[in-house]
Amino acid sequence: MIVPNEMLYAARVALGISRPDLAKLSGLAERTILRLESNDRVTVRTLQRVQAALEARGAEFMASEGNKGPGIRIPLSLLSRDDLRF
Repeated sequence: MIVPNEMLYAARVALGISRPDLAKLSGLAERTILRLESNDRVTVRTLQRVQAALEARGAEFMASEGNKGPGIRIPLSLLSRDDLRF
């Protein structure tokens, strides 16, 4: 599944990863990460590298189902609030 740019950005923020750190983790230039997050055109390979880096840090991307769009899951242990109940 190719993850939309917006979902990659949301996952980075949810995981608390900075742009420079994501650039290092994915082996890309920070400017490329900025372009991706600004919805500029990037290659499929770039999307895959960023997705792989985020998945390695615990993000799980879910495909669209029916009329529901794609989603993200992050490890519960990474949430900064400890008063959430699930």
